[in-house]
Amino acid sequence: MKKAVMIALLAAMLLAASCTGLAQTAENITEKCEITAPRSKTTKVHDGLYTSYWTGIEQVNPYLEIRTPDDAPAHYLYICFGLMPDAWAIEEESGGEWKTLIEGTYEFDHVCLELGGKTHFRLIDTTGKKTKFKINDVFVFGEGELPDWVQRWEPTPEKANLLVLSAHPDDELIFMGGTIPTYAAERGMNVVVAYMTYSNTTRKSELLNGLWHMGVRQYPVIGTFRDTYFKTAKEAYRSWNKDKAYSFVTEVIRKYRPEVIVTHDVNGEYGHGAHKACAEMALEIVPKAGDPAYDEESAALYGTWTPKKLYLHLYAENKLTMDWRKPLESFGGKTGLELAQEAYGFHVTQHTTKFTVTDEGGTSCAEFGLAFTTVGQDVEKDDFFENVPGLSEAATPESKPAADVQWPIEKPELDSYGYPVEGEHVLSDEEGGVWFYASPTLVVRVDRVADTENVITQYEAQIYCDTEKERVGAVLYNEEKPQKEHVQAAKIAREKQVVFGLNTDYYTYRLGRKTITGMVIRGGKVFFDRVPNANRSLFPNLDTLAMYEDGSWKVFLSDELTAEQYLADGAVDVFSFGPYLIRDGEINGFIDEMKSGKTAQPRCAIGMVEPGHYYALLVEGRSRRYSVGCSIAYLAEEMKEKGCVQALNLDGGQTAVFTFMGDQISRIAKYSGGKTYARKTTEIIGVGRSDLIDPTQKPYYPKFP
Repeated sequence: MKKAVMIALLAAMLLAASCTGLAQTAENITEKCEITAPRSKTTKVHDGLYTSYWTGIEQVNPYLEIRTPDDAPAHYLYICFGLMPDAWAIEEESGGEWKTLIEGTYEFDHVCLELGGKTHFRLIDTTGKKTKFKINDVFVFGEGELPDWVQRWEPTPEKANLLVLSAHPDDELIFMGGTIPTYAAERGMNVVVAYMTYSNTTRKSELLNGLWHMGVRQYPVIGTFRDTYFKTAKEAYRSWNKDKAYSFVTEVIRKYRPEVIVTHDVNGEYGHGAHKACAEMALEIVPKAGDPAYDEESAALYGTWTPKKLYLHLYAENKLTMDWRKPLESFGGKTGLELAQEAYGFHVTQHTTKFTVTDEGGTSCAEFGLAFTTVGQDVEKDDFFENVPGLSEAATPESKPAADVQWPIEKPELDSYGYPVEGEHVLSDEEGGVWFYASPTLVVRVDRVADTENVITQYEAQIYCDTEKERVGAVLYNEEKPQKEHVQAAKIAREKQVVFGLNTDYYTYRLGRKTITGMVIRGGKVFFDRVPNANRSLFPNLDTLAMYEDGSWKVFLSDELTAEQYLADGAVDVFSFGPYLIRDGEINGFIDEMKSGKTAQPRCAIGMVEPGHYYALLVEGRSRRYSVGCSIAYLAEEMKEKGCVQALNLDGGQTAVFTFMGDQISRIAKYSGGKTYARKTTEIIGVGRSDLIDPTQKPYYPKFP
């Protein structure tokens, strides 16, 4: 039998080699190397045991020197730091001198470096202070493909789908079971694992090894709170400092914006106070993290965020039992439970305890309860992401994105996407600088934000809509003669009962002048298609924004497409101004080269985060007291920060205007003749229609105080 198995394995290896072009496996040459340090034995630094670590003597610029055989140069150095130095580097010996080969990084405690075939090099602390190294292990490899267990970490994701909040290393396995391999590897989600404590340097390496084994490639968040046994949450808070612990969890939620959070039992599983504290903090913080008045310091740093769901281990209400025994294709049929059990094998220091990873008994790693939700109660009860738009295992493409917006008024009953089940809900608070509208198909929130230090006031509009029932697009004042009649934007919004509106490209200014009009398509009709050659110095350069039937948007260079191509692709409206700010998620690299657009002026831009989720920005200007304006580069950075993947600069100056429920909400500084109202126009970009807007009333026009 053993012989048959060996033959089968050999055959599989040969087949794999043939499929990969006979890829050579990098040899672990660590034991062939001469590894030395000043006045210090180095055996523990290359013994392959994470339960031991090496520390050199304390000195200025301590180092670990490595020589390989001449016929076996080093192509990779894998370092498992016990304590990350404040500054470090890899230096190579050349002509009797040491020269920097690689500057050290600080994101990951396990780091793999490409050396390119060096035979004499050293790892050195470059702080210039008296210190010493603390290293769990180093491994040296020759040329070829690295073994799977060598970790090459990616940064922690900027946006998480799932946050696993764990008190200690191994809790994420013993009590959360197959959560991590199922969602991180099998479902391909961004999973952030956050630990309150790592206990000690050995356990930090153990947690990294365990996560890596389960398919996690994005680096975890590792807190530095004290690890000891606490009987109560109060004891944990006294040791950790309650304010710091709460701030840590709040910052993690706001910084990584998880849709779902999974954490400990309110009773601490077996009574551990640190576990109780995790559950207690999650229960209190999750509903408050979307409130800018809660922990204002982290809100200023990271913004606010409300997760869709919070699950607690063994929670008594809204129970569900996860099936961690499903075979996972990404692991060749192994189950999530098996992967968690194998990962626990890397936590060598904990094997003397009574704990095991099991889905049976009183602390089953498969039992959870839904403790908080903004998307309704679970029905199927087999997926942490049930009802979460776009992420549920059974999800099908939907026409509206989740409305991830903080309600400034009391919430009515919401559907699973965060829209009210019925009715229209409106707030216009000019003094507070908040305008809000919500219906079953549209959610809009506009915030006036003042930066007093830089004298900038801007209006930020988040728009979420059902693309099958709502469309952001051109609203013409006179559809029969669209270029003839010019009126205030608010008048258009009022008479057409538009919920939210803003100015367009003001193409009519270019009519009858020597300048070229640009591509102008409205409602699927071509008004003008006189386009200039693509130009990165002209302002405006007449780059375009195309809005399509399915709710998707895309920006183009001025001459990139013909009118026929726009229409064939499904474009309904095409606006020409520019430059484009964001394209496919990247800022226009030529903005800095434009001769114009660098001065502080009133400006306006609009962009798409995803179909059905749009963002508009207006910066007031020409007021030394309230807002001087901004540059085009500033607009681009702001649109990028808000998640836009496509964005265009629209006409600014006195053209730039926002309207809400038929009133103008942005202000105009004095310009020629002392005027303080927006330029008249023939159209606006608008979304939504509401009978709450009386089309017979005159619009309201605000002014600077």
